[in-house]
Amino acid sequence: MNTVIHIGFPKTGTTTQQEHLFSKHFQIEYLGKPYSNPHFQSVILNLVMQESLHFDFQHSKKVILDHVTPLERLKKIFLISEELFVSASKARDKGIVAQRIKDIFFPCKILITIRNQFDILKSAYINGGRLLKHALSPFNEYAISFNDWLEISTRNLSKSFIGNVDYYPTIKYYSDLFGKGNICVLLFEDFRKNQKIYLNELTQFLGIDYDESVRLLEAKHENIRIKQSTLDYERLRTQFFPVSRLSIISKILKSFCYLKTRIIKDGEADVDFPRQWVEWLSNFYQAGNRNLISEYKLPLDEYGYPV
Repeated sequence: MNTVIHIGFPKTGTTTQQEHLFSKHFQIEYLGKPYSNPHFQSVILNLVMQESLHFDFQHSKKVILDHVTPLERLKKIFLISEELFVSASKARDKGIVAQRIKDIFFPCKILITIRNQFDILKSAYINGGRLLKHALSPFNEYAISFNDWLEISTRNLSKSFIGNVDYYPTIKYYSDLFGKGNICVLLFEDFRKNQKIYLNELTQFLGIDYDESVRLLEAKHENIRIKQSTLDYERLRTQFFPVSRLSIISKILKSFCYLKTRIIKDGEADVDFPRQWVEWLSNFYQAGNRNLISEYKLPLDEYGYPV
């Protein structure tokens, strides 16, 4: 079967492409995410998260083949898009996940999408990292500062978002495993600012119609950032008045932040990098990014990646 596995990274336009391109293009038989078959979804999640002691390779391959084989008569590209394949927090071991993908789906192609690390860290913090999760009451959903989130993320780099978006080790591993010619690395910045360039590379790699891809993605954008007023409200509620969302004080603060936006335009939320982190992150990412420029001819310097 002619199969392409899109492994992410997250925050690189994956949801927009999943919902508007991959699942709707007439030349693609889209297998997920989101998944239409719960048994198929279960196998994919096990592939990502299940311990080797319990992972049943033969069962997983059978479920996938039973699902896909009847569809081969359609003569389409089979495509799976799943950011969990390279998730620092969900994947038991990204190398093991890559090997399982190869054992089950090879021969196949691997599509990888990346984004400037400074921008992706901001996005990860604003769209989720800003709130503590699974903490004991009253600290669950407590808003932490960007500086604190970055600090927490460096305590175990191999399992943190910061460490995960040092892209080169992952891309190199997949290239060695599947062959460099079967790897395509695309930039989120091209997706947003130079979509013709992005779609030209993507459609050539997938072997699908370019004009149809342009039509499907035109003016589409999912997972838009929260508003600045929401971020301001959460900071006030938890850092200066640590109270429940349901309290009277919380409701007053929310009203205050809303009224503030009636005077000052309420745009997408943004945060500034603490000065000390700019240098630290630049030093951490630049070697890998330089390798990506050299080996994959990616114009990272044009988009301000730390190089």
